[in-house]
Amino acid sequence: MKISIAPALAALSMALALPMAASAAELTFTNTTDGATTGTGPYTLTSTDSTYSILRFINDQVIDFGALTSLSLDYDAILGGVGGGAPRIVVVTDANHDTVADGQFSILLGPPGSFVDTSLGFHSSGNLLAQNDVGRYDLGGIGGSAYTNYDAAVAAAGDFGVLRFSVVLDSFGGNDKTIQIGADGLSAAGAVPEPAAWALMIGGFGLAGATLRRRKAALARI
Repeated sequence: MKISIAPALAALSMALALPMAASAAELTFTNTTDGATTGTGPYTLTSTDSTYSILRFINDQVIDFGALTSLSLDYDAILGGVGGGAPRIVVVTDANHDTVADGQFSILLGPPGSFVDTSLGFHSSGNLLAQNDVGRYDLGGIGGSAYTNYDAAVAAAGDFGVLRFSVVLDSFGGNDKTIQIGADGLSAAGAVPEPAAWALMIGGFGLAGATLRRRKAALARI
């Protein structure tokens, strides 16, 4: 029995070819740590010479990295300052848009060797996407340079879906550190596709997937 995949491919091609309407919006997240939903903040992250903490902000919307217009982190440094080993934001990506993590890259809160501040107290990263310092981005997790900038990140991962942002605090063999992040400590905004546009695109993918019987799997730890 011969099965034609032409109708499925045609539907997928049409869905991809149509312009996708989008609207600017503040993103919302589900916050987790160690796989457990944590609700609202504040959240306390601690790090020693041999331990680190992760707070995950899982996207409630579908968005590509290149569609983000702002990304910032506000936090209160309670112990150890925010120098070397300061928090970094790990962007967990979905390159093939199958809702499974398949890569990640890091955004430092300041250029190498000089984070936002070395003192205790409240700090804000400002809009990280507007800061194009060479060395702020580490794209090693997606096959890029470990010492690069925002332009390179967009060129490499602009059309990758973003599944979550993970705030990571570790001490890199230095002094113990503790920071506190409020309920709105991480904020992001961007152009989110309209539901109708996504429905058409997902329908095209679904028809092609059902016909071709494809299975894909990937894994990201952070």
